[in-house]
Amino acid sequence: MAPHGHHHGHGDGSDDAVFDFAEAAPRFRARADAETPRYRRLAAALTGPGTHTAADIGCGAASMAFAIAETLPGVSVTAVDAEPAMLDLVRERAAERGTPMPTALASIDDPDALAALAPVDFAWAGHVVHHAADPQAALGNLAALLNPGGRLAIGEGGTAPQFLPANLGTGRPGLELRLIEAGARRLADELAAHGGTPLPYGWNLALEHTGLINVHTENDLVAKPAPLTGTDLDHALDSLTTRVDWFAHYLDDADRDTWARLLDPGGPDWLGHRRDLHHLAIDTVYTAVKPA
Repeated sequence: MAPHGHHHGHGDGSDDAVFDFAEAAPRFRARADAETPRYRRLAAALTGPGTHTAADIGCGAASMAFAIAETLPGVSVTAVDAEPAMLDLVRERAAERGTPMPTALASIDDPDALAALAPVDFAWAGHVVHHAADPQAALGNLAALLNPGGRLAIGEGGTAPQFLPANLGTGRPGLELRLIEAGARRLADELAAHGGTPLPYGWNLALEHTGLINVHTENDLVAKPAPLTGTDLDHALDSLTTRVDWFAHYLDDADRDTWARLLDPGGPDWLGHRRDLHHLAIDTVYTAVKPA
């Protein structure tokens, strides 16, 4: 997935670029590979002994689908995405891993396409529902997939990852916070572009409104202190580069110039030379159950 989900075009008319999933596939792959241990932990924690069928909705590189298939023998899982390029990537990863992975082309906004997957005992949607034209309706579509007693889990909310100290000694302080705010503004424009609106209440209430029960929230804290090294540093640099690229339209000229200097490996201000980068984030997962 793109940072916290699938991003499409800007909605204010000043930038009509459409997100190119095929071009971004290597980033999706690298992120999925790095997060394999986390998704295997999630798969074990979220699925129960009654799980025989599962679907990873808005799967991206299918991190959850592969985690289920490779750690829970006997569970039949399908990777589902609205982007053909993502399903191509899933099939490539399946061949490389030797893990059969059925795929299906469907959007969370399309109840008829999703209905073809039903019923399942477990449905996962990671950082994708907030991009739906109608997030409440999308949750209803996902709830409809479940067998009685089945569980829906969504990765939503939490806090965006932060890697930088508040003051870098270059540019204005608060640079990373303005990047996070730029992402929020891009999401708002994207929703407006296809007639969508954000939920006016929290995800726990949204799940209750679907008729699901036993709504539960888990927060997964990522707290890696400075200095980041090795793959942790690589992940930080890639995450920042990706978000600056996607949200650049919503940054002012001064911040764009600062980011260009910070992310230039050949320049004196390159972040990769610093020893004060950290990784702090909270990933939130909400679960709910369909009444038996």
